[in-house]
Amino acid sequence: MKHTAWINPPCPLLPEENRHYDHTDVEALNHERGPLFYETALHYAQSLWREGFPAKSILLINRALSLPLNADEPIIAKWPLPYQALLWILQNRVEGQFIGNPRRHWQHLATRMVEPNKELRTWRAWACWYLAKTILPAMEFPADDKQIREEQLVKPTRDQIATNLQRLSPANDLEVWQQTLQTIQAAIEPLAARIRRIGADELPMVQQLGHAIWFAYYPGIISDAQIRYMLSIWYQPGNMAHEMQARDVWYALIEVEERGAVGYISFEKLAMEPVLFINKLYLLPQVHGHGLGGLTLRWAEDRARDLRCKIVRLRVNKRNAPAIRAYLRHGFHFTEDVCSDIGSGFVMDDYVMEKAVTVVR
Repeated sequence: MKHTAWINPPCPLLPEENRHYDHTDVEALNHERGPLFYETALHYAQSLWREGFPAKSILLINRALSLPLNADEPIIAKWPLPYQALLWILQNRVEGQFIGNPRRHWQHLATRMVEPNKELRTWRAWACWYLAKTILPAMEFPADDKQIREEQLVKPTRDQIATNLQRLSPANDLEVWQQTLQTIQAAIEPLAARIRRIGADELPMVQQLGHAIWFAYYPGIISDAQIRYMLSIWYQPGNMAHEMQARDVWYALIEVEERGAVGYISFEKLAMEPVLFINKLYLLPQVHGHGLGGLTLRWAEDRARDLRCKIVRLRVNKRNAPAIRAYLRHGFHFTEDVCSDIGSGFVMDDYVMEKAVTVVR
């Protein structure tokens, strides 16, 4: 019998439901916190998911993961530890249904855990955090950088999470978690791409991509008015063509097979320094997470060597946390803060970042 309140299709990794579950189903178990509670929590999570409450569903999966069940429990064989179910919910989230910020949720949970089973639950929370931060776009689901700064929080590595799951788990956390990560990896395999220098005749494509990317990415970082202003100045084909002629600025398109151009980069060799300065580097949001940013930075470093530059330099908005993290991962470091007046009452409030490159003799 189909429940009339069902909104979402069932999660195939949670028990199928033919009725509504609520808090009374859990309360009826009194203080039982064993296999029956585990199964009930998974049923309840499915019910909440199907009714269109993904954030609440995740909370019930957290409760299932709070139990130190042994690997030989029959319920674990029937319904494995729900890392895959969590991933499925994150991947199949529905626009307009509140899911909160799972990445920040598990960061907080891992650092605020209490007894019972505090240590095991802490590392299970970090395991869920790692899944969320790997699969969810950082722009939409950012970390709590304030907590990281104020508490000097050092986020664990994948290897540290694996080591502690292996050490603490009475079940098969490590095996199930690693299988889940393999599922993610299959979903975000690097895209085959090429980077191609272009002439002035193809600059309208850069303009088109710039408008699509900026209006998808920059709201919340700078105002819509500033977005329009900067696009009107820096993305006119005539202005870009003048840069190419006057300063020998390079423009290149980032192209993916069967998709065409998905991003672009521009840079120039500075006149008075052995520096390759990246003016623009942008990708469409739908191709984030597929290795194209790193590929493009490595391509720019190769061009720096060709041009006998010793440094690659760029500017990044101070509020653009995902880009800053990406540049840090690729070996860039902060050199200074710069706030520039760009006219019409607008400023660029940026960090300058650099990376040294070895010039091949």
